[in-house]
Amino acid sequence: MILRKSCSSLIAGLTTLLALSVFISCSSNKKPTGSAASAEGSSSAAPASSSSSSSGEVDACKLVTKAEAETVMGEKLKDPDSGPASTAGGTICMYGSPESLSAKHVTIRVESPNYNWDKNKEDKRVEGENMRPNRGYIRQVPGLGKDAYFARHVLHVLTDRGILTVAIFKDTADAIASEKTETKTEALEKTLAEKAITRM
Repeated sequence: MILRKSCSSLIAGLTTLLALSVFISCSSNKKPTGSAASAEGSSSAAPASSSSSSSGEVDACKLVTKAEAETVMGEKLKDPDSGPASTAGGTICMYGSPESLSAKHVTIRVESPNYNWDKNKEDKRVEGENMRPNRGYIRQVPGLGKDAYFARHVLHVLTDRGILTVAIFKDTADAIASEKTETKTEALEKTLAEKAITRM
């Protein structure tokens, strides 16, 4: 029983770290721009016809609404946290669970068109090959954007407006499942990506 609780705590801790690593900006000097709710008025309202900010960057919080994130999660989520994606530009938006000990989340990230897609994809491939005890894989996703793949159960899509990344943590079993075949959570990531691409 103690071992089971320890394993559960370890998995919860690891998934929290995964969620944070997806969300945290590469730049420690840049601070989050605040809640998307204040930027949009209502986080569950339909996105504006243009998702570009005044700087010309795509606003990740306008690509997937809070209501859409709640639908795929099957539960209520907090208002989104948003901020810069990296020092190269881009934006990130995270809808997290209101439960303080839960790592459940939906994260949408848009990297600048200047981001090196080929290098990032190759890095993910090498990272997967070096994973132990189970190897990770790059799995292509046909028919989505200009190119798309799953790596570590996270969906990456190349578009004309930049690189779209959709990460959902909903089910621990899906998060630790083999990367060779699509999980239920990955199917939900594809659903959100299809919506987001039309709004970029």
